[in-house]
Amino acid sequence: MAKTYQMSFGAACAHAPEHPERTARRSAGWDVVFQVWTNRTSMARTIRMQEKREYRDTDWRAVVKLSDGEGF
Repeated sequence: MAKTYQMSFGAACAHAPEHPERTARRSAGWDVVFQVWTNRTSMARTIRMQEKREYRDTDWRAVVKLSDGEGF
């Protein structure tokens, strides 16, 4: 089960997630929402599926950048 938490943009700038390799973030107005997946593969797949959509303004972005082959 994924864990989700929210914090202000200022606090998020200095925040170091406990599991950065499987954590993603997205904007929520003036706040930032973080989600920790159970594994990196499922996080990568979610992010890649969102990239195929036309409107992508509030998509998840990996804290540790995905490699070109991840999530496909």
